[in-house]
Amino acid sequence: MLVALIILTQWSLADSLYTHRYYELAQIEYQREFFFNPDLKKDQHRRLRFAIALMANNTSRGFEEFSMMVEEFPGLKPEVKIEMAKQHIYRGNYYQARALLRETNGKRLLGLTYIFEDELSKAQHIFISCGNHEIANDIDEYRNQPKKSIKTATLLSLICPGAGEIYAGNLTLGIKDFLLNAGSGYLLYNALKQKKYVDAVLIFNFLFQRFYLGSLYNAQISAFQANERNRHLWFNEMQNKYFQDLFDDY
Repeated sequence: MLVALIILTQWSLADSLYTHRYYELAQIEYQREFFFNPDLKKDQHRRLRFAIALMANNTSRGFEEFSMMVEEFPGLKPEVKIEMAKQHIYRGNYYQARALLRETNGKRLLGLTYIFEDELSKAQHIFISCGNHEIANDIDEYRNQPKKSIKTATLLSLICPGAGEIYAGNLTLGIKDFLLNAGSGYLLYNALKQKKYVDAVLIFNFLFQRFYLGSLYNAQISAFQANERNRHLWFNEMQNKYFQDLFDDY
């Protein structure tokens, strides 16, 4: 009776520590619990809490415990899989999360993993299949929004240095690159006009060519960054609108 009371007390303490997010202490208490009663390791929910507590202190060891659970419990409960998937998503392991979610009702989480990796057509298909048409429609609207073309930005700066950056929304950089290219172009023209060919070669190699190619590169980066900013803004809106409740405890 005394032993049973001690075990029950330790179980309650471990759970209480976990609930209040004292993960390091919870990990120790769960280990004591498993030592005194190895059969408790067969409880999937208890093992899950232990793994999450372990992960908070040592991520790799926590994921090792997840792997052991998958091997030891061929029939992992759906709610356990979903909680494990949340931990993977929170740490950017989207492939592992999908492997856990496919046979559960956690379709919103599954779709979210594809949104994170910008595989929007797959995400849209999942949300349509589970009846989340509002999310699917928002994804469709975003996919149809005009994006900044890296090719167009490059072509514009090829024709007029700085124009690609301005097209991509980076006005300051576009003006700067235009002035640098105009200045180096003038120096090159002036050297050629005065038949200072050595100076012209030096100006072309160390100034004009550098600024011209730099403008092409800046145009590409500016277009890419503009699309990324737009994507992050859209994703934050989606997360706050549809997925905030999934990670309230994180």
